[in-house]
Amino acid sequence: MKKPLLFATLLICGFVARSQSCNCDVTLTGLSSTTLNLIWASNINYAPGDTICIPSGNYAGIRFYDFEGTSTNPVVFKNCGGQVVLNETAYSALEFKNSKYIHLTGSGDSNYNYGIKITGTGSWAMGVVLSALTTDVEVDHIEVATAGFAGFMAKTDPDCNNSDTWRTNGFVMKNLNIHHNYIHNTHGEGIYIGFTLGYKLDSGRNCGGTEVYGHWLENVDIHHNVVEDTGWDAIQLNLAHINGKVRDNTIYDYGNRGNWGQAFAISLGGGTYEVYNNFVENGPLEKGWGMQIINGESGTKVYNNLFVKPKMHGVFLHNRHEFEDVTEGYYVVNNTIVEPERAGVHYNTTVLHPIDPADLYRNQSEVPSYFVNNLVVDPGYDFEGGNTWKQNQESYFDFNERDTRDSLLTNIYSNIMTRQIDTLGLTDVSANDFSPASSSSDVVDAGSNLATWGITFDMENASRPMGNNFDVGAYEYQSTSTSLIASIPMDPELYDVSNEEQFRTVFYPNPSKTSFRLQNADYEKVVLQLIHLDGRILHSGTYKIGTPFSVEKYKSGLYFLKVTAPDKTETHRLVIR
Repeated sequence: MKKPLLFATLLICGFVARSQSCNCDVTLTGLSSTTLNLIWASNINYAPGDTICIPSGNYAGIRFYDFEGTSTNPVVFKNCGGQVVLNETAYSALEFKNSKYIHLTGSGDSNYNYGIKITGTGSWAMGVVLSALTTDVEVDHIEVATAGFAGFMAKTDPDCNNSDTWRTNGFVMKNLNIHHNYIHNTHGEGIYIGFTLGYKLDSGRNCGGTEVYGHWLENVDIHHNVVEDTGWDAIQLNLAHINGKVRDNTIYDYGNRGNWGQAFAISLGGGTYEVYNNFVENGPLEKGWGMQIINGESGTKVYNNLFVKPKMHGVFLHNRHEFEDVTEGYYVVNNTIVEPERAGVHYNTTVLHPIDPADLYRNQSEVPSYFVNNLVVDPGYDFEGGNTWKQNQESYFDFNERDTRDSLLTNIYSNIMTRQIDTLGLTDVSANDFSPASSSSDVVDAGSNLATWGITFDMENASRPMGNNFDVGAYEYQSTSTSLIASIPMDPELYDVSNEEQFRTVFYPNPSKTSFRLQNADYEKVVLQLIHLDGRILHSGTYKIGTPFSVEKYKSGLYFLKVTAPDKTETHRLVIR
């Protein structure tokens, strides 16, 4: 039976593509704005390396089937001639099924940071989905502005009726590169990748008496995304047993439905991970937890992350299954954790699902994990002087068993644990800038050199160490930035920065390397101008308070932000790194 085709025609790009500078090989036309669009590769004359364009406009959801490029020539799908807006009322908004070597990008028009925007999905549906054995995909510059469930989902759940989906038959989802997307207002997770269960013994799926496991993932990189206002976890990644990375993301106001165990900023399981350079701030409801790793494998590292006011612990580690390499556990180093509801870091080594039943509830304390160079400020736990083996240090670095703590005492060092953040000499804690303000800050040169662990940079990708030793926390003091700002002559007639301390607008992070946002309770929208030091206006336009503003296309250096409201104008310094 011929597969239905829900778009009217296919147009091989000629003068239309050239006039829009989209470099299309194929342009999809006739897409429906009311009915889910189903597009099969067999109905399109394309080749690996081709670019398939979606013209700007408003459409219902789009579902692609069976597209395949090659590792060196992926098939590119992008917007053309403006922004593509998808509003789907019944299903997921944008989905790839049984596809391989795909690049989905919203970078088709330089006037839009997010050239593909999803404004609606069905109930419990997703913004973007990679399913049905889809693998080797890059997704970037997409905005998911709302989702009935997850913003992004990438996995093929084990299906009792399709043995190709079982781990034992060899499918691996690999080479996922999810970056520079903006995901917000989701009912469930912001980004949800991998089957939730199925690390070793708890498969989560029984098919006629056969325990069926979800597929492994390899080479997953989730980076430079902005994720905010999620009902459940901001980022969840499971079963990435080789090279899983979650890095350089900005996460704000997450887990705001308050569901127990589903409110983490980052939730990882069943694999080997590097988690670094993430900015995490709880929302005004303060329902978002910190991050967790369950069943992490030997060598998993968590470093250069900032956690601001997380509910529960800042970082929660749970072995649950045994470490197979008993010579190396976790590395939790150079993080800044501010006012966690419980401890800065909690480590639970109890084995709950052992291969050998005799190991049930065994405490695998002998595996060396390391907790070094972390700055932990004012945790909610307060064990000092209590009638327990837990004392001052356990308020900051907590353990489920005394034996665990005792076996790791020599691996807990060069941390700063304090109730008094204002005495540390940090830049501006009220604006969530926890970088050292000067070389005399208490965190500068107070750490240990960790270069042999492959950690040679800080949260802003500046080199470590800059001084005699590593600084404690996520940031390394950069004297060159301070000297640069101080050396710039200011024209007070052009840039009135003399009363910055009185300004009511807060913008962060500053310095910034990817994006910043402004907060001001008095206005919903303002006019924002980004001004070069020579007076050139590089950007001018309406800005919605609280949304991310990308600075990636601008060179490193000092700029001015001019913020204009109906009754007020402010100018701020901004450093772009």
